[in-house]
This record gives sequence, C-alpha cells and structure tokens, in this order.
Amino acid sequence: MRSLIVQVTAVLLFLFGHIGAESKEMPTVQQADLVERFGKPDQVRSTENDKPRPPFVTRMLEYKKVGVRIVLLANAPIGSPPPYSSWKLMGYQDTKDNAVITEEEFVRRVAPRKRK
Repeated sequence: MRSLIVQVTAVLLFLFGHIGAESKEMPTVQQADLVERFGKPDQVRSTENDKPRPPFVTRMLEYKKVGVRIVLLANAPIGSPPPYSSWKLMGYQDTKDNAVITEEEFVRRVAPRKRK
C-alpha cells in the first residue's frame, strides 16, 4: 500500500505542476458520470479509508484489460473524513508505468472495451 501512496503522490505533484502551468482548474466529476461515459471499471481503489488517511484523498478507477486508470481527488478540505460527495478529475494514467496520458489516449484505449 505504501508504494501506491508514493505513486499517487508523484502523480499529484506532476499533475499539480502541469495544471498550474496551464492555469487550468481540475473539473468536478461524479463517479457515476464517468462510469456511464467509459463503462464500469475493473477495480476501484481509494485512500479514503487508509489508516492513517493521507492529506490528499484519491480514488482510482482502473480499466485493467486496457491498462489505464482515472485518478480523482476528493473535493473536500484537507483532513476531512469520508464520505466525499464529489471528486476533482486529476487525470489519466497508464497502469503499466504510471505515466500520465491524455484524455484522448484514454478514450482511444477504453472505446473498444465499452462496445462489448
């Protein structure tokens, strides 16, 4: 679990750096909307019930067969306990190397899976 937290923290820092550089704000999303758009993920992981809970609570929707994940950040003040009513979309990752991928790449990889 600790390596997952390290990986998520690295992604947070990378994405915060890019978001700040581009002056874009992370959009607020609902998990149900993402599932409707991209299909049901193979696995949903969250740090909201970790002990100790990290300051930045994340949720990851993984589509294992196509090797991608959606990374969400709780839309709540730091240290707030669950449940969280909404999430901020941080970005998309390749599950093999944790590289950040574009939304276009994510959609391209998930599209054949959703048709099934």
